[in-house]
Amino acid sequence: MRKTNLFAMAGVLALLASPLLAADKPDSAQACWKPAFMAGDADAVAKCYAADAVLWLPGAPIMQGREAIRAGYVDFFAGMTIKSVTLTEMGKSSRGDEASSWGNYSMVYVSKADGKEITDNGRYTDVSRKIDGNWQYVVDHASADPAPAPAPAN
Repeated sequence: MRKTNLFAMAGVLALLASPLLAADKPDSAQACWKPAFMAGDADAVAKCYAADAVLWLPGAPIMQGREAIRAGYVDFFAGMTIKSVTLTEMGKSSRGDEASSWGNYSMVYVSKADGKEITDNGRYTDVSRKIDGNWQYVVDHASADPAPAPAPAN
């Protein structure tokens, strides 16, 4: 009975610790992207993308290549200060030096123009590849959550 309790306790502790371990995502470009994004550093964010990466963001044209992606982040950071970012992974697949993940995001920005706080919620799908020892995005696609369905008429 005592061994069973210890095994159960170890299992519970492992389950509680797993989200903390997953936050590092060593096999994903998220480990590079999130701290660079939080710092508002377009150069550091751009290094998280492969030279020929593709980035789709809500309400923006496609960005192809690291330099176009960097320029997009320069523009974004010029107008916004990042307050918080939460990525909630719903699934993941990896094989060798390639990985993909998908989930939901929530970001809070503060406009530098008027101080207004903006909350952005949506979904993401990404594909990462290990290039020269570093995980980099090859495809990064975010989409805004759809508007809520209208209330039913009575």
